[in-house]
Amino acid sequence: MSRNRKSSVINNADQDQPRSKRQSRRQFLVKTGGILAAGAFGAVPLRGWAADPVNIGALYPTTGGMAQIGVGCVAAAKLAVEMVNEAGGIKSLGGAKLNLIVSDVQSDTTVTRTETDRLITGNKLSAVHGCFASALTLIASEVCERAKMPIITGSSSDQLNKGRTYTFTPFARASQFAKAQLQMARLVGDKPKVAVIFENTAFGTSTSNGLKELAPAEGVEIVMFEPYSAGFTDASPLINKVKSSGANALFSVSYLNDLILIVRTVKQVGLNVAINGGSGGFVIPDFYKNVGKLAEGLQGVAHWNHDMSDEAQKVNAEYKKRTGEFLFEYAGGLVSQTFMLADALERAGSADPQKVRDALATLDVSKGYAAMAPGGKVKFGPDGKNIYGHPVGVQWQNGDLASVFPDEDKRAPLMKT
Repeated sequence: MSRNRKSSVINNADQDQPRSKRQSRRQFLVKTGGILAAGAFGAVPLRGWAADPVNIGALYPTTGGMAQIGVGCVAAAKLAVEMVNEAGGIKSLGGAKLNLIVSDVQSDTTVTRTETDRLITGNKLSAVHGCFASALTLIASEVCERAKMPIITGSSSDQLNKGRTYTFTPFARASQFAKAQLQMARLVGDKPKVAVIFENTAFGTSTSNGLKELAPAEGVEIVMFEPYSAGFTDASPLINKVKSSGANALFSVSYLNDLILIVRTVKQVGLNVAINGGSGGFVIPDFYKNVGKLAEGLQGVAHWNHDMSDEAQKVNAEYKKRTGEFLFEYAGGLVSQTFMLADALERAGSADPQKVRDALATLDVSKGYAAMAPGGKVKFGPDGKNIYGHPVGVQWQNGDLASVFPDEDKRAPLMKT
């Protein structure tokens, strides 16, 4: 893949769209009850002058090994920007529209560094969001920190908030995913013996280390703890080790392609074991498309799920209408993040990135699309983490992901397998 510079500007102003589409989106907004949190949003822009658009940078892998995820994220980002703009834009800036500038990081760490720098230096941005994979986001956040550019992300690595003052993580951290997985293991057995297999990336190592550290306190015995090279082509040796370990549960910390291979191999070798696929590849539509009925009853954890609130279900319906698929974890969180940025811009009354950063630091929402997170609250602590952030346990049921854990976030009963 050539590392050509790729970016595109998404202008979502009404005049660029056919009348029928404008009307359709307005009907969607009416049905969803306005949009923005805290009641101050959704006003008609001031008349008599055209407010300058507010540029938001979007860093996603729309080519390369993670392209499927990146393309879905960009679709969600476009939807979110349209929703904000249709509701009147940023009132305190004269109804300024959000303008999305997308940059393809090509699923590559080196490209991520150069594209983040180019995106910031080549455009007058107010904030950035991205990049899905923690390994990519760690690099992007480093560049943003040096440039004093706020970045808001759904990536889960606990390392993201260390030494950062411009990075904001509104959803669950990797260590929290680990605790939820361990607690879910007890739902299917009194004395869980767990085999942990994990890819040797920032996402895999941070999540698996959390599992190892927290297991004793949660009453879970880890009988196998094994890294593997991400992108492997033969899972048989690894799964045979799991079979020999005596485990009655398997935790696989993996992105999509690896997880598909692992689940298929588990079935091929006849291993009867409960599987919790964690986050990553487990919680996207393509997982079910590839393994089909093998997914039924499998559990995982997510920082966002499309059934968790009325707002989430409404946005999911619109996204599904456009793409044919449900709004998956990272893309759904991205919609919420866009409204967090809109909230910050509204309160800052400025497109200046430093003022937007300061407004994000004081974000405190408990209603509307900006609060579309497990528990329905977002408030950033001094380290940029949401103090209310926690994951939701999910399970594949009838070809869809249902929220089943904890009780306060449960939308369906846990299906026993």
